[in-house]
Amino acid sequence: MRVPATLRSFPGPIELIHAQAGPPLLRLARLGIFLLWIVKLLLDPLWRLGQLPPELVQPTGLLALIPPDVFPFFWSSTGLTILWVLTLVALLAGLTNRAFPAVATVAAFLLTLYASVIRSFGPAVHTDIVLLLGTYALALFAWADVAAKRSGRAMDSSAPLLAIVALLTVTYSLVGLNRAIADFPVFTGHSMEIWTIDASLRGYYFNTEVGWHLPEWPLVVFFLRGGLPVITFFEITAPLCLALPRYRWIFIPFMLSFHLLSLVFMNIFFFDDMLLYLLLVDWSRKFPALRSKP
Repeated sequence: MRVPATLRSFPGPIELIHAQAGPPLLRLARLGIFLLWIVKLLLDPLWRLGQLPPELVQPTGLLALIPPDVFPFFWSSTGLTILWVLTLVALLAGLTNRAFPAVATVAAFLLTLYASVIRSFGPAVHTDIVLLLGTYALALFAWADVAAKRSGRAMDSSAPLLAIVALLTVTYSLVGLNRAIADFPVFTGHSMEIWTIDASLRGYYFNTEVGWHLPEWPLVVFFLRGGLPVITFFEITAPLCLALPRYRWIFIPFMLSFHLLSLVFMNIFFFDDMLLYLLLVDWSRKFPALRSKP
């Protein structure tokens, strides 16, 4: 059977994202990710956790390795303030691009400790996971670049950018697959309304006070229920963004709309994911100054 020309041309050329990226684009990506972490840190008064009863803490990750005699000081307002300040200093140092491999490694370690503190009170947020893994990728490829230069070669600047985009899109895909396979009943019944009302009644940084009115708007309920499988499809197929430029221009506006609706109806704002969407744009193809030199 002959495939119609419109369908044959729909996927467009298969072009690996950031294949032409040069050092300037990589430096901009480093700057953006470290700035994003700085903003997240400035919005988070970590020291307040030291005022909570110690019995509420379930040490997770690196926290489980802290000796018991040191833990009481670490889990105090003073100890958490020191962690917050050291992490902020490391991130600010990363903005200078000096000794970046060492600075990024220190920042990655401190951010892992910071994430362990947050994780000790509840489940990890997948947007934080992507950002943390992205920091690991920057540190790892920075050391790879050092090794390459010692052997008389230069590392391809596209590699860390491609790795971060892969981490972002694969995370989306895993979330969508988990919903479609393990949590399939959420596509039926009143799951969407329950999620929305429950989230809207919780206290977050962003409180729109809209979602709990959802039962009053049957048409909105209809669109939210119908939109869930569509969003799940886009999540599962997110890795296609790595190689299909035309698909990226469908994926980006659709998922940005989803995140904005999550803010309006559920008080959940994935601003870090939305900013990482900047890496879904192949800037080096648009701006020659960002390309690698031949």
